[in-house]
Amino acid sequence: MHRWTVSTLAAAVSLSLALPGVTLASQEEKAEALCKAKIQSVYGVSDMRQVWGEKVGHHKFKIHGRVKVDHQKYPFDCKIKNGQVKSYSYDGPHPHHGQRHHKDDDDDSNLGTVLAVGAGLAIVAALASQSNDDDSSKSSSLPVQKSVLEDDCHDTLQYRIRDEHDYTARVHVNSSNIKGHDLVGQAKVKYERKHAQRASFTCHFDHKGRLKDSSYHLY
Repeated sequence: MHRWTVSTLAAAVSLSLALPGVTLASQEEKAEALCKAKIQSVYGVSDMRQVWGEKVGHHKFKIHGRVKVDHQKYPFDCKIKNGQVKSYSYDGPHPHHGQRHHKDDDDDSNLGTVLAVGAGLAIVAALASQSNDDDSSKSSSLPVQKSVLEDDCHDTLQYRIRDEHDYTARVHVNSSNIKGHDLVGQAKVKYERKHAQRASFTCHFDHKGRLKDSSYHLY
């Protein structure tokens, strides 16, 4: 049976996305196929289920799914832009390394494992609900724009809430403020089959603006 390489599939997807008349549904399907090929190539896993995508910009998609290993399901996701995998992650066991791994093609460093800080949830909620009048005049010590931090934080929160609560969750950040190396804010979480919830959150970044850990509280 003919096997497509990741590079060959990427070229095919890029060409098809550029052609006129390509529907959004077919673009999503091709983005899903590209993500699945990447996860399979990197991690050596094949039993992928519940794969779905969402359009997040011009020729930009986020793909989500789960891999079944030993009767357990583990989440994976990808960011696809212009027919290329910009980042990908898989949070489960795999034969290549037997450990959890995340890779961003724009940055060769691994994203630190996102940790839940259960004991600090009450503190996070309190910080997020405080008035931000003083923060408006406080400059950030991080070398990246707030919008970039918010985007990274949003993706991580959505990934975690889907993994820990409901894979249909969609996170919408309502407000956020920078406090030192932390991005603290409020969000709304919508689901397909149950009522929406609110969330307070914090994301901690290192001195280079790379996300290190996060916590959230649903209410």
